[in-house]
Amino acid sequence: MLPTGPGDRRGLFRFQENPFMSTTVDTALLEAKEAERTKTVADALTILRDANKKHPNNDKVEFEMARMLEKAKSWNQALVHYQRIAQRHEKMPPDVALGSARSLLGLKKFDKAEQLFTALKEKAPNREKEVRLGLATLARHKKDFKAAEEHVKAVLKADPNSMAARHELAEIILAADPKDTKGQAQQILEKNIDREDLHGDSLDRWMVFMKESKRDKYLKEKLEGWTQKYPKRVEFLFGYGLACNRAGEITIARPTLQKALELLPNNGKILYELGLVERVAGNIELSQQLIGKALEQRWDFPAGLRTFGVDHKYAYGDEQFKRVNRAAANLSDMPPEDQVQMHFALGKAFDDVGELDASFAHYAIGGSKKRKLENYNEKNNARLFGLLQKLLNKDLFDKNTQRGFEDETPTFILGMPRSGTSLMEQILSAHPDIFGAGELKLMTSVLENIQVGQARLRMGDVEAAFPYDQNAGYEDRGKAYVERLRRLAPAGRDYKRIVDKMPGNFNFVGLIHLILPNAKIIHSRRHPVETCLSCYRIHFAEGHQWTYNQRELGRYYKRYWNLMKHWRESLPGVMYEARYEDNVADVEGSAKNLISYLGLPWDDNCLNFYNVDRPVKTASASQVRKPIYTTSTNRWRKYEKYLGPLLEEIGDLVEEYERELESPAVNPA
Repeated sequence: MLPTGPGDRRGLFRFQENPFMSTTVDTALLEAKEAERTKTVADALTILRDANKKHPNNDKVEFEMARMLEKAKSWNQALVHYQRIAQRHEKMPPDVALGSARSLLGLKKFDKAEQLFTALKEKAPNREKEVRLGLATLARHKKDFKAAEEHVKAVLKADPNSMAARHELAEIILAADPKDTKGQAQQILEKNIDREDLHGDSLDRWMVFMKESKRDKYLKEKLEGWTQKYPKRVEFLFGYGLACNRAGEITIARPTLQKALELLPNNGKILYELGLVERVAGNIELSQQLIGKALEQRWDFPAGLRTFGVDHKYAYGDEQFKRVNRAAANLSDMPPEDQVQMHFALGKAFDDVGELDASFAHYAIGGSKKRKLENYNEKNNARLFGLLQKLLNKDLFDKNTQRGFEDETPTFILGMPRSGTSLMEQILSAHPDIFGAGELKLMTSVLENIQVGQARLRMGDVEAAFPYDQNAGYEDRGKAYVERLRRLAPAGRDYKRIVDKMPGNFNFVGLIHLILPNAKIIHSRRHPVETCLSCYRIHFAEGHQWTYNQRELGRYYKRYWNLMKHWRESLPGVMYEARYEDNVADVEGSAKNLISYLGLPWDDNCLNFYNVDRPVKTASASQVRKPIYTTSTNRWRKYEKYLGPLLEEIGDLVEEYERELESPAVNPA
């Protein structure tokens, strides 16, 4: 989220005044303060950096710069400047110690932060409020929630309106009860947010909590309401634009973020998010320009470096290659999330210049760190695959008498991520009778709590399309899905087919057939190692936790392979099998077969798919804007020596798939 400061306002600590201080310094400090007031933190930093060069040992300038970097959550840089000030003093000034302690908290260096906060508790009794909040955060991370709450309540007793204290209280509640079963944390956060002088960190935490709780609809509605209630608050515009972009609604996200940028020009986070919007829209050159501008504001922004690198071909001596490596010098001091971004950025950079040993070392380390940050229960995943095969078998399909919704509009492209689903959707979307809706998260909510035989299936923490106590049948569920699907297509066009290309729908082939018996289902297949290698080297924005370890990735792929075999045997003729290698070898022939399967007349526009102006919200956003290139097949051999664990898991499937490639794909007539 946009940097809005640590909550409570803090004045400069009182250094001994220098009567000979240059008026240039006074002017710089005043200008920086004004920039901070108007929330142009990047401009404030530019002013202060210039003043620091001219007056390198001026405590006030350096302190303001450290404080501003802290606001921007550039913890490591802030700490460097705080330490430089401390070195010039026999005793560390209290404000410098507080800033250093907060920066150490941001870097998750809890032991060092605790030493500073504990010392300040005795030496700076007049800063009790800030010290107690720091100690509360430390206690929370130690899971000593009672001590954490005592610190916060002491602050709130002294200052009942402290938004920083209320925010910390919400964090404590969420740490103790991640689902916030009583709704206390949500209420506290929203109290901090729904106001003109909102607390930025509370908005950040609230958005994360809503996303974790799968309450995307509520999140968007609240943010939309706040943008209308507080039209000049850029934080709400940014949050709403970000939420819309995550939901794939770029026609709303783009103008919302552009308005935010008008209110807060040159803000790196807004520029970056706009860059992501343009990337999804297929405007890769504009996307690179926007992300490049974001990196001008903060050259070592890890997510920006990684994303920019996706569409940049690195070379030795290249300024971008130098920048990534220069940023990596501080890698160990970065927060864990940023470390992951940096490792994937470095993996791509070293891959481009041919240093494959270094490249795969970074992919392995980045993947390992990512796995530690996100929960993934492989046993539960394997149990789900087994349950689907057990419940949804040929006997159930043969004996089913319940009607589904007999509509021919839905078309599903599914399979493993990175198997060619985006390319296939792009080809189909070039047809005038087909609308590509992208990767939709509709199916899980429609299928939630569905009755299959004697069992009810739960999809997890999702926003269900139906109340749990409503026994919605197959037809009702199919109708609900189609109604939601049609709302996504542009008004005024009667599309005969609307494509949902969520790869993970491969889990639900049997259920899709039950609720939508006339839907077209296309299974996109690609060489097992090419698919897994591409997954392994991608930093996914969310989910796909099984991609970050080669053995887990291989075992997941094997479960996918066996499930698709089960669907083939249980529902013969229901799926159309489309192989990526066939698409590459014969674009026109493969495209004509696909269009024929959908029951539509051929259109030559399908061969110009790379010119289609439509959003592509996947890691393939830039690839589908180019004509098909044959170098995307059989390139895994170049990396074979790094893929030992993966090959041990799926070696037999590789041999089977390569034998299949020698024969034409078998598809329904």
